[in-house]
Amino acid sequence: MTVTPKLGTRHSLEILKVIRNGLLLDGGELGEVLLPSREVENQSLAPGDSVMVTLYSDGDARPMASLRTPRIQLGQVALLKVVSTSKVGAFVDWGMPKDLLLPFAEQKGPVREESWVLVMLTTDREGRLMVSAQLDRFLSDTCQAYQQGDEVSLVAAHSTDLGYKVVVDNHAWGMIAASELRAPLRPGQRVTGYVQRLREDQKLSLSLNAPGAAKSDGLTEQILAALENAGGELPLGDKSSPEVIFQTFRCSKNAFKQAIGGLYKARRIVIEKERIFFPEGE
Repeated sequence: MTVTPKLGTRHSLEILKVIRNGLLLDGGELGEVLLPSREVENQSLAPGDSVMVTLYSDGDARPMASLRTPRIQLGQVALLKVVSTSKVGAFVDWGMPKDLLLPFAEQKGPVREESWVLVMLTTDREGRLMVSAQLDRFLSDTCQAYQQGDEVSLVAAHSTDLGYKVVVDNHAWGMIAASELRAPLRPGQRVTGYVQRLREDQKLSLSLNAPGAAKSDGLTEQILAALENAGGELPLGDKSSPEVIFQTFRCSKNAFKQAIGGLYKARRIVIEKERIFFPEGE
């Protein structure tokens, strides 16, 4: 299936001809797209070759191409830096020759130069690229498209009393419970997550641990080996902080509790609030 080139995305385009200013590419419905000569210095390219480019528009709304890889593409969410402000809004750096406009109407609050904002790349009514911080307009609070255990791409948004709110696959909101966090997340951080459970209200509960990770032999063996090396006792238990657990075993508190729970059921260890240890006779 042929994909129609769009502004704000990456495509492999055929070179139509070489001109003084650079290379003219076949942009399909966008027409001929200029890849400036400054982008292709010391490269051997000729008509008929294909080149991977990012499409954007210049100050006169003409489609342009760049070899650069952007920090965000159309329909994606990312944390971008504000590089300037003006009477029409703010401008953010997305790694391309021309910065993107964040209009006043698309801001959640006042922004200043050098600050960072979580935005989605979209277009205005005239089809011009812009970004919006009004993410609720683009992201759903509920989603029925996933099954328990599905792998998803996450972008961290902000912490809450319950855990961390994240953007799921650029089209829905989700939540990672505090007990599932291996370490504190940073706004804009990209991580791989998994659908933990399907809630009755259709909101997404997520985990950073792959399905069954807590029961894996790997974590169980790590805990047993650590107990052996420590003389049969570790100062970790049900009430230990997620940070301490992560520093020790590089896993979430929930994963740790499931693993030691399995060892307890197998009568391999004894669990107390602040410690685990081998039973007498081990």
